[in-house]
Amino acid sequence: MDELTKIMADPVEVPYRHQCSVVPNGPDNVQQVLVGMRLADPTFGYGHAFYDRLGRSVCVPRTTNNAKFFDDGYAKALWDYRIGSMLIGEDNETLYVRDVDESGENRLLSSWHSIADIEEEYHITGQKNVYLAWNLQMKVECRKLPRRILRGVKFSNVAFYRVDGHVRRIESDDPLFANSYEVTLDAPYDDELVAQAGRLLRFVTEDDHSAENLGRLFAAPLLQPYLHLFWVIYGGGGNGKGILLGSLRKSFPRLATPVNATALLSRGGGNPFSNEQETLKLIGRLWVFDEDADTISVEQTTLLKKISTGDMLVGRRIRENGISFRNRATLAIASNNPVILQSTEALNRRRVFVRMRDGRKEKEFKELLSFRDRYGAIPFLMASCRLWEVRGDKPWNDVSIGSAESLDDAQQWIVDQIVSNGYAVSQDNPYKESRSGHMNTVSKLGLLSKCKKIDGKVVRVLVVKDERTFAPFRKESAASIQDALAEAESTPVPALPSPREDNPVPTPDDYGFPVTFGTVSEGKKSFDWAKNRTLPVGRRPPSSASAYAVVPAAGMAIIDLDVAKDPLTGEVLKDAPTGWDVFNREIGVYGSPDFPKTYLVGTPTGRANGIASAHAYYLIPDSLRGLLKNSVHEDGVPVDIRCEGKGYVVGAGSHIGNGNYLLLDVPDGNPPVMSPRMVSWLESHNYTTGIAPQQVASARSQRIPSLSEVMERPISIGKPANGRPDMTPIAEGSRNNDLHAWAYGRLSNHPENRTAIEHDLYERGRASGLTDGELSTIWKSIIRATGGAT
Repeated sequence: MDELTKIMADPVEVPYRHQCSVVPNGPDNVQQVLVGMRLADPTFGYGHAFYDRLGRSVCVPRTTNNAKFFDDGYAKALWDYRIGSMLIGEDNETLYVRDVDESGENRLLSSWHSIADIEEEYHITGQKNVYLAWNLQMKVECRKLPRRILRGVKFSNVAFYRVDGHVRRIESDDPLFANSYEVTLDAPYDDELVAQAGRLLRFVTEDDHSAENLGRLFAAPLLQPYLHLFWVIYGGGGNGKGILLGSLRKSFPRLATPVNATALLSRGGGNPFSNEQETLKLIGRLWVFDEDADTISVEQTTLLKKISTGDMLVGRRIRENGISFRNRATLAIASNNPVILQSTEALNRRRVFVRMRDGRKEKEFKELLSFRDRYGAIPFLMASCRLWEVRGDKPWNDVSIGSAESLDDAQQWIVDQIVSNGYAVSQDNPYKESRSGHMNTVSKLGLLSKCKKIDGKVVRVLVVKDERTFAPFRKESAASIQDALAEAESTPVPALPSPREDNPVPTPDDYGFPVTFGTVSEGKKSFDWAKNRTLPVGRRPPSSASAYAVVPAAGMAIIDLDVAKDPLTGEVLKDAPTGWDVFNREIGVYGSPDFPKTYLVGTPTGRANGIASAHAYYLIPDSLRGLLKNSVHEDGVPVDIRCEGKGYVVGAGSHIGNGNYLLLDVPDGNPPVMSPRMVSWLESHNYTTGIAPQQVASARSQRIPSLSEVMERPISIGKPANGRPDMTPIAEGSRNNDLHAWAYGRLSNHPENRTAIEHDLYERGRASGLTDGELSTIWKSIIRATGGAT
């Protein structure tokens, strides 16, 4: 028979025996009061002191002068200890008291809650009454008892508890089952209820991972390995988050409570006590939540971390001393406002995101409301235990929250720039932000500030650091941009100009373009273009050939506005936009300042398929010289570049097997230079290297050397003892050109070693700091130079 049963059976005649310890600086008369307390009865000689948790009147011994030995709150704590309603946790440090039945039925409950200190729990106030040594006294006495409160959940037929680092199911025949658990319920664990709860969790959330993350919340304070997680439940109205969070308070009124997240996470503001008063609500709780939180900003991150990790907090009521305690409550912030968190490793592993499904009608929650009214939060707690048991300790970290609707103009500009270009230049933002506002923007969007060289200058740019955070903003921006492009694509694109009737057909050099020429044989192949590019600019094309190659010299590019092709089969995609379409829609209409009138050659591939394709000739602006790639369909766009001795195209007036190359247009005066809009487009679509080559300090030239000039440089192909060519890394500046010339020379002389040469190019290129994408472009250029053409 336990002490409570004995006291309730015959509280007057049953003696209570216990030997209290004397602790350093401890309270006096502890033993006398503990043993001498009785249920109210006139024969004891002293009257009523307080009502216990079963509503019974308790009498407390007094001094010979009929004075109290100490505050009745301490006596009440001793009484709870005596009747088995105060125990210590398995850490031998945290005190627990049994929950109080607040229904008026005065039932003995089987659930427990932790306490910060005796004074807070038993409402002991006043400097004369408070004696903090009582906290040590009660811990010492509780450690003498064999029982401990285990951190876990106990149903009537099974318990869930951490064993050897994992959440285990403790069956009723296991000795562990007999222990007291922090949450103990009379209801049996039921698989059918778990299934229904799981289905309802999925009903209110946007995806499976959000559903599981939300489900974990219910048992998180009891089953996570240590307190470190906090929840962010994001969504607008009509999603059921209030119903679920409210069920916790209904089922566990002593253990769950709403809080004001703004006050809880602030440092006082206009009211220095607001934070400390709100902090008091955490004492003894397992769940605290704000069902409709205001914006959470970076400035509140420090307190959020302290709360989520169980650090020491201080709570205080007005005109009372502060109470220091370790938080044990799991915090959930539900909001449709931005929750701006720093993207640090420490916070990333602590936050658990849930994306609710918004826009539901009231009648759609009929089943959820009925389920909650009948069972409360108990089935969701069961489901949560099951999740922690089978899924382990790590919630899903791929859930994205946030909404593009929350972006201001400055933030929207940044998002659009990143989606379009891969980065946003901070100083170019037309919508200025304060320093703190900019910090919040960077955290809200999951960005990182870094340096980037643009147009020869190093500037600060913002790039994506955390794609999970940025994802919802990217999705909306990309859709908006796509809609704009689709709208633009619906705008008619001007047709190619009609072929000119010139006879003979003028060549590009007639209009001032610096080019050299080569002979084209069958299949658009030219075998002498690379050799001829070292000849003086302006050498006339071969007169006896039916087709000739045009090689752009230094400072010039030929833009191939190609047709779109299937990347696997090479088949022309007739319904897809061509390069001509892309330039007219994204840069400007042909003939405008953005897309200047120039030497324009129609190609037979487009003509054969009833679509537009052409070669457009332009001079390269000084800022782009040496930086333009010899590229093919970068980022999948049907635009190719031949520039500065790095490739050739078939010239106007040529006739080959699949058709004729027709001159369509010529410039009105001097050869046009690429417009700023063209340069920007090429840079944003990865047609430039972004690395300025080193200047060649020679009396002959102070400009960027062309590939033709670099080809004349001696390239060391020393053969070490192992017979391999020179594989030493090449310094920045001309490494792209040097690698091209080195591999081109080897392949031209030893085409039978193609595989080995390609392997060596990649190995030496990587050692020189180039990416595989850049090396792939170089290799494709070499292959075309030794026999391919556009």
